[in-house]
Amino acid sequence: MACPEFEDLILDYCEAAASSADRALLESHVAVCQACRDCLAQQQELDQRLAKSLAAPSLSPAFAPGLAARIAAERRAPQFLWLPRILDGIGYLGVATAAGYLLQQLPHAAVGVTVIAACAAFGLWETGKALRATYGHRP
Repeated sequence: MACPEFEDLILDYCEAAASSADRALLESHVAVCQACRDCLAQQQELDQRLAKSLAAPSLSPAFAPGLAARIAAERRAPQFLWLPRILDGIGYLGVATAAGYLLQQLPHAAVGVTVIAACAAFGLWETGKALRATYGHRP
């Protein structure tokens, strides 16, 4: 049995997916570890037998363009392109309403009304930002 920390590295090495640093590490380890050397040899033998017994699938020349077309079709534009503008409008309307109310009530208003109106405007604004982020709007 190979050393547990080298099992995945042995598989990557056999698939030519290991980085040059990982290859050098494995090669130096295999030079001193008989268990890992045996595991590597078994994996390489298994890969050779499978390569001989299984034929590589042949793809038609139209496969790559067809796949690219399907991927492009899946990458469609966001469905709610109009939503960010509406949410921005709601936010601006909420701020304008709160400001108008405050200007109308300013001589009679207490600090509490001002705070409530500011919190409401800020809440509408943040809700709009959260909804825009949820639907993937990028300004």
